[in-house]
Amino acid sequence: MLEVIADATAFDGVVISLKAITYGALLVAAGSILVGLTIDGVPLKERRFLRRLAAALVPVILFALMAQLMLEAVFLAGNDWTAAVDVQLLGLLATGSLGKALGLEGLGAVLLVGGLMRGASGAAVSLAGVALIVGAFAVGGHVSNTPGALDNLLLAIHMLCLAFWVGIFLPLERLSHQPGNAAARVAEDFGDKAPVAVGLLLVAGALTLDQLTGGIVAALQTPYGQLFALKLAAFAGVLWLAALNKRRYTPALVAGHPGARRRLRRSLHVEAVAIGFILVVSATFTTLTGPSG
Repeated sequence: MLEVIADATAFDGVVISLKAITYGALLVAAGSILVGLTIDGVPLKERRFLRRLAAALVPVILFALMAQLMLEAVFLAGNDWTAAVDVQLLGLLATGSLGKALGLEGLGAVLLVGGLMRGASGAAVSLAGVALIVGAFAVGGHVSNTPGALDNLLLAIHMLCLAFWVGIFLPLERLSHQPGNAAARVAEDFGDKAPVAVGLLLVAGALTLDQLTGGIVAALQTPYGQLFALKLAAFAGVLWLAALNKRRYTPALVAGHPGARRRLRRSLHVEAVAIGFILVVSATFTTLTGPSG
């Protein structure tokens, strides 16, 4: 693992950074829609904020996706930066698995704007956007080269649950600064739903690693498996924080204990940093190595 990272070039670093930013923007946008539609107690004002946030991230996502396609063209041309504007090469890449995945993510992001529409139609359009985004990871990721649909399904479930988790950070942070018990209600409802999402996330991640590498023990002998295992270990740490939130911080928040809001915010900040680390690790192993090692 260390050898692979040590051999990374500055260009690799740019690609990894861009991927991590794209992952983060997609997850925050999709997660904002999911949280706004599924978590009880979120005030109407905050639901509107989440829908506007998802819509505001769309231009960022589209720019990042186009930049990824251009960087892939540069890479294939032997780091020739003029390839970034080679229409023929870009068109060729757009028809491949990477281009299809980026296209699905872009379309999904655009559909998230449907959340600004009122009523069931707006919710349906935005949820379709979420579905396209999580499905796109299976189209363009390492599982796209594996036979059968199981790996694709596992990765889609993994990303869906991760988006749901990421989506709660900002609304809880905002509500913790506001008077009233909205933060407590949201934290309590999320705490009831999160264990299912987190459990599915971890199980889907572990099964994906097993499916891609022919066994977790064998996987740990490869840089890809080691980086994937590092990602799962970080998830386990965040899971511990989530459990702490549910068992200690949320009950204290509901009871109105002094300092409960501050402790909840601190925990959310640590979780957000850990998720950011996980996204960087994910971007690293999808850029520098593959399931075959």
